[in-house]
Amino acid sequence: YRVRLVVAAVLQALTEVDGIAIWLKAKDEIYKSIYRNFKRDVNAVKIENKSKFLLPTANLIDLVDSESTDNQAAPSALPSATSPSPTAPALPSLGGALPSLGSAPLRGAARGIKKPIGGRTLPNHEGAGQTKETKKKDPGSEPADIVLRPSVKTRVSKPAELTRWKAELREQMHDTEGWKSLETSFGALRAIITGAKEHFSKYVDDTLLRLLEQASMHTNRFVREISFHTAAAIATSCDIETLKTLAERTCTLLAKGLSDNWSQVRYASSIATRHMLTRAMKNGFAEKYLPILLPPMCINRYYVAQGVRIYSQETWRMAMRTNGAKLVAKHIGKVVEFYVAQAAADNHAVREAACACITELAKKVERKAVSPHVDTLLETLIDCFKDDSWPVRDAACSACGDFILAYPEESKPKMKKLYSLWFVHLKDSIPTVREGAAVALAKAVAAYGEEAEAVVLPKLKEALPSVKQQPNDSKRLAGLENVTQFGVARRVTGKEALANSDAQMYSCGSLAPKMKKRGAGCMDHSFQRPAEPWEVTDGAIYLMRELAPKCQDAVGGLLPSAAEYVALRNYGHHVYLKQTFWKAVPAIAKGLGKRPFKRVLEPLLEPLFETLVCNHRLAMHAAADCIEFLNKYLGNLVFTGRLTEDMRTKLRRSNLVSVKLDGL
Repeated sequence: YRVRLVVAAVLQALTEVDGIAIWLKAKDEIYKSIYRNFKRDVNAVKIENKSKFLLPTANLIDLVDSESTDNQAAPSALPSATSPSPTAPALPSLGGALPSLGSAPLRGAARGIKKPIGGRTLPNHEGAGQTKETKKKDPGSEPADIVLRPSVKTRVSKPAELTRWKAELREQMHDTEGWKSLETSFGALRAIITGAKEHFSKYVDDTLLRLLEQASMHTNRFVREISFHTAAAIATSCDIETLKTLAERTCTLLAKGLSDNWSQVRYASSIATRHMLTRAMKNGFAEKYLPILLPPMCINRYYVAQGVRIYSQETWRMAMRTNGAKLVAKHIGKVVEFYVAQAAADNHAVREAACACITELAKKVERKAVSPHVDTLLETLIDCFKDDSWPVRDAACSACGDFILAYPEESKPKMKKLYSLWFVHLKDSIPTVREGAAVALAKAVAAYGEEAEAVVLPKLKEALPSVKQQPNDSKRLAGLENVTQFGVARRVTGKEALANSDAQMYSCGSLAPKMKKRGAGCMDHSFQRPAEPWEVTDGAIYLMRELAPKCQDAVGGLLPSAAEYVALRNYGHHVYLKQTFWKAVPAIAKGLGKRPFKRVLEPLLEPLFETLVCNHRLAMHAAADCIEFLNKYLGNLVFTGRLTEDMRTKLRRSNLVSVKLDGL
């Protein structure tokens, strides 16, 4: 592989010196290598069950003990690629499925001894997969390329070895390794194009474009990636007429590349899209391609992979300048259609990005364009509420709040459903989700005023005292394993639950495909469990923080009670509730105003200073920050004048906060 990369670099250097003559000399060999490797693609066939493969017959038969009577069952023949059955799909030979099993058959000569995946040294020669009876037949009587499927008994003769073989076959056939020399052959082509620059324009013909189209749809992600890099090399250096031809042929393929499950392919496609679109914009023929390219370009500005996200944002500024919102409004139908499809994608990171883009429509695009699509977009977000991945649910929760704030009248028919979802998420096991639900409910109050207050405030008063029912054996993220996959935690039971109860969940941001999206109910994400009472109170505190500027009397009246509930210490996770509360107090104080807040300050002081010395670092820092805020917000004399001697002593001993006291 490294040698082939060096060859590509040498070809580029030679082309920069000798020009297009290098391409004319190397063209046939490069095309021959690409065609040969494309032809080998048919050597890897998946059967209906995607987790299983048809194995190379010759090696499979050799693996099985020839002395076993179970192995005498006659294998059944499958049609070959060269002679397809009229009633069944053509299935090619698998003799060259893996690099370790050799390349294409060498006609007329036996190949050398090769070591297969199974670990045994086996003869790998022409016709090795055929039975003795088959070999004796006239070569012209049957197709030369036949796959023999072993019987069920043959398959299970050595289950451990076959299982290991299948696992290694799946691993090598996966998208995480190169595809023989197809990737590097395209790499050589790309190197020559880069070296030749504008002189290569007249050699961008139908043959080359068809190869790019085929490679961009290849099963192997390395091949897809290099195909878009090659397209980028052409778009960078070709003349305008060639660029128009390239754009016409590859626009749809670029859009698919921008939506690929692999971030490396997205990035390569983003590079090609930038070079093509920016030049097309300057020369005035980009308009016809915008309905296709605009939606995936929007999504990638919020994609989880940082390289793709930053590059896409830069491309957007370069290509759209200050007209991005207008162009989205102009093509709103295609954009909404794409967002809805991406919100149902297998990749959780794509679904999260789709929710962020839908939020952007509510905030930045003109109302006249978005208004007809509000119902569709809200339904999409409500569906994302039911996602297994908590970052997706959190993004959908916040997006719904933005939508009802921007489109209150259009959103009214969905409010009953949204309220029920928000209240359930307000007591979710993930703190971020609880906070997002509180923010969304506050936006509902801002949009609908007293009508929403009548729904939200009773729920707040009901949820706040829940911690009083908290048993002593509290669990944080109870019933979930502390290691997550793509933002989804596995349920644990029995002794596991006792050992994994004090750790945060994290989303790894992986781009893994085929993660379950959702079920069919209101709260059907698979790891949902009954909320701990202290978590219900925690969500209520977030809601108090968000409602303070709008519902001052209600929040001010609940604040002393909240301090009383936070002071409870009969359960193990009280420090997390304290941390949330003291982080929220500064925002609540600002929302209430100085005079109303002073009236409810006294009940807060004792729990505040108890937290300052509680030996839990995060809670202590939250209390220290709150003390410094109150000292500055209310004034030093007002704040310190309300402190008892015990509080002053704790303040002097703390190294986390610096507040000026009398005589110090």
